Amino acid sequence: MTIAFAGASPHSTRPRFLVRVAMTDLRRRLLLSSCVAAAAAGSAALLWRRGGPRSDAAAPPPAPTPATDPFAAPLRIPSADGLLGEIAVDGALTLVAKQADFSIFPGAPTRLWHYAARVGERTIANPLLRVRAGESLAVTLRNELSEDTTIHWHGLLVDEANDGSGLHPVAPGAQANYHFPVRNRAGLYWYHAHPHGRTGLQLQRGLAGLLLVEDDEELALRETLSLTWGERDLPLLIADKQVDEVNAIVYREDGADDWIGNRVFVNWTPQPHLDVTPALYRFRIANVANARMWRLAFQHRGRSLPFQLIGTDGGLLERPWPVEDLFLAPAQRADVLVDFAGVPAGERVLLRSLDYVAMENEDESGAFAPDPMGDHPGATPMGAALDVMEFRVAATGGERAASPLVPSQLSTLPPLPDTAGWTTRALRLRMDSEGTWFINDWNFRKDGHAPAFRIERGSREVWEIRNSMTSMPHPVHLHGFVFRVLSRRVSPMDLRARQVADGGLTAQDLGWTDTLVVWPGEVVRIAIDFSQPYSGVQRYMFHCHNLEHEDMGMMVTFAVTD
Repeated sequence: MTIAFAGASPHSTRPRFLVRVAMTDLRRRLLLSSCVAAAAAGSAALLWRRGGPRSDAAAPPPAPTPATDPFAAPLRIPSADGLLGEIAVDGALTLVAKQADFSIFPGAPTRLWHYAARVGERTIANPLLRVRAGESLAVTLRNELSEDTTIHWHGLLVDEANDGSGLHPVAPGAQANYHFPVRNRAGLYWYHAHPHGRTGLQLQRGLAGLLLVEDDEELALRETLSLTWGERDLPLLIADKQVDEVNAIVYREDGADDWIGNRVFVNWTPQPHLDVTPALYRFRIANVANARMWRLAFQHRGRSLPFQLIGTDGGLLERPWPVEDLFLAPAQRADVLVDFAGVPAGERVLLRSLDYVAMENEDESGAFAPDPMGDHPGATPMGAALDVMEFRVAATGGERAASPLVPSQLSTLPPLPDTAGWTTRALRLRMDSEGTWFINDWNFRKDGHAPAFRIERGSREVWEIRNSMTSMPHPVHLHGFVFRVLSRRVSPMDLRARQVADGGLTAQDLGWTDTLVVWPGEVVRIAIDFSQPYSGVQRYMFHCHNLEHEDMGMMVTFAVTD
């Protein structure tokens, strides 16, 4: 990795964003029980089904009834074929964007949009791709959908042509070739559709997969910890989706807002369980939800089981950090170690998203708006506690072996740079009185593809990102580059309680990053090195990874030039 330092159009009348204005956190708490009860009774106004309109008079479909055991399904683990099959990439690969039915719930199959691959006799959907750092990735995308799509290589250091943003859509019946060297450190990255204005819909319907980059340092750590990939070293791809009574994934196409679901998936398994031995496990967690932020904790007998954070978006941290929970916003990843050795055989550990203050503070109208949960029947509101999956500790039949000692140093990262003399670029995240999201005064649906600013290749900048108080947490993502977090100011109490380093930094801020949460009222400074081995004009995106915000234009194009 070559890094130098150590509803509607914004022009229309008020869009659907305003169904959520002025809803305080207190109101969210009071609405929680009534929202869920109303959804179960089928009284919420539902105007869609499987992406199509419904009559206002039609009753909404009830949420699926879970099995008696809410964690009945075994976790899907990447295997040779099928959904989330694994491919060790050692040559050219073709991925076909298409639709097909999959058995996810009991009963009717679920139609997924997905990337399909054929490797010999194997048929794989949304494959987990494994590649070595320094090797080339050569993927052909063939589009068999009825609309434009792409593959965005999230977090990878690539040129514009290989970035897979909506700047280069692949039309129905067409194909595109992505071919680039993997210049990133080892870590868990991912790929997903990124067509302008349709990203939220296409990810909700399924177009996303994981990309595991490996290098010698990573493989050495795996050996030190005696962890075998696919056994006690596992990916956990977490998302929530709206699912109706016939197991179909549904999405409102005419102005979806902060899309949250009534079913939770891990590795495309609804609320699964995993049988574990009383030993150390490593979980590579990726949040691929449209909008939901999780506060993840491992709980045993109602108490949080301490675990260790060892990596984030851009790979390993310098050292492990003990934590009891962590926030994971859309597009973020966390690499964690969990030791089940102290849990008695036959008992269970719950992976849960704990209650937190969601800080959805949009208040431009001065009056309470209609219930925002009407679009999300049966969904747990943002910030409320939500069960994700369960771990069932098995008996060993003998004495328990001691867990391996986790190294005190995992990797070597360059120190935060001295940014004196660097250009500082101020960016503000805000919403106007019409409910339109902006980055400064830019909204992609208003301003289009033209770069809002240009940066000389090889230069280094500090971006100071300020989120308005009358806002909500925004997970902002930078294409084509990674960055380091320099400081946080005016952070909410939840963040201040997690400070572990000067400048208000949390453990999650201490590595290379490509997606960053900026909370309402907060000011976060990041350092970016714009060195790259490309020439000419390279255009990239900077946007909110709440996908409905992105689709409504909370995205800006910038150019890196000679």
